[in-house]
Amino acid sequence: MILMVMLCGIFSLDLVLPGPYTAMPMLVAVPSLAMLTPTCPRCAVLIGVAVLLIAVPLALQHWPSRPVVVMSSLAGIVLSATMMWVACCRQQRIHCAQADLREVLEAMQQAMLRPVPRRLGPLAAEGHYLAAAEHAQVGGDLYEGVATPYGVRLIVGDAMGKGLGAVEKAADVLGAFRELACNETSLTGMAARLDAFLAAGDLREEFVTALLVEIAPDGLTAEFVSCGHPPPLLLSGGRVSFVDAVPSAPPLGLFGMGECWPHSMTIPLCQGDRLLLYTDGVTEAREGGGRFYPLADRVAGFYDESPGGLIAKLVEDLRAHVGGRLHDDAALLLVRSEPAAVPLPRSGERVEADQRSRTAP
Repeated sequence: MILMVMLCGIFSLDLVLPGPYTAMPMLVAVPSLAMLTPTCPRCAVLIGVAVLLIAVPLALQHWPSRPVVVMSSLAGIVLSATMMWVACCRQQRIHCAQADLREVLEAMQQAMLRPVPRRLGPLAAEGHYLAAAEHAQVGGDLYEGVATPYGVRLIVGDAMGKGLGAVEKAADVLGAFRELACNETSLTGMAARLDAFLAAGDLREEFVTALLVEIAPDGLTAEFVSCGHPPPLLLSGGRVSFVDAVPSAPPLGLFGMGECWPHSMTIPLCQGDRLLLYTDGVTEAREGGGRFYPLADRVAGFYDESPGGLIAKLVEDLRAHVGGRLHDDAALLLVRSEPAAVPLPRSGERVEADQRSRTAP
């Protein structure tokens, strides 16, 4: 509509101008202005044809007195319309490539960060991932939950660095965790084997901070092993507090540098108690004035929400705190103790129910 108004306006202006003057050169700019809005190649051709239909009568009128202006104007219109068509074709290819990339990223996310089942043995669970990079859906942060014969085992972690290297390292840790969760008898042993797995890589200076959690089959105790990771939040009895007494070992991949062995700590849980696991992308998110995100205070404000509702409100509030875009990846995993809901698999069984729940809508 705006294009037609412009064409009619230029044509009308040319008609009212005195004899030696013409508005034809203004038509050259019309295809260029049309490129400011998303346009398909077919529309670009139609716009070029429409401009020429307006230009030809004016060219016939001014040819005897202004042949140079007429020829240069027609050549400019053709050139401008051709450039618009080329730009639209290129833009269409870019959009198709971006659509393909989004599909690849979605597939990567499903393979790497599979949705946490809403039900994990005696736990209700909810997880969410926020990537800092625009259009990205995966990054260096990770989380996972697996129902095992030893209880429900959880991990949340943050791989050193950014980009594809961090994504690869996070994927390696997740793969190893999924394999070890059902086979390693102790949480400290699992941490040691994850450390050995990372330390065996070519780049020994790479590391991953991680928090490992094991919820007993009855849902009434939680064991923690911290490997350089921020402490979890405990929501119990109307209060929100950090479980900051967890002894911390070096990050995964660095145990050998200090000859350290991870230590665990166990706390009791009551029915309805919740644990919030997170990465430092949450607590270190800053607003414009430089103030860090007050996670414990905000969680206290959403205390009465369901796991899904609490995570959704935290994500919305976190984005509002930073002005819409995070500067670091962030992951959140919330579990609530609900004992005697779903029995855990016996030793030696495959966790088929867990696999089915991951693919359920």
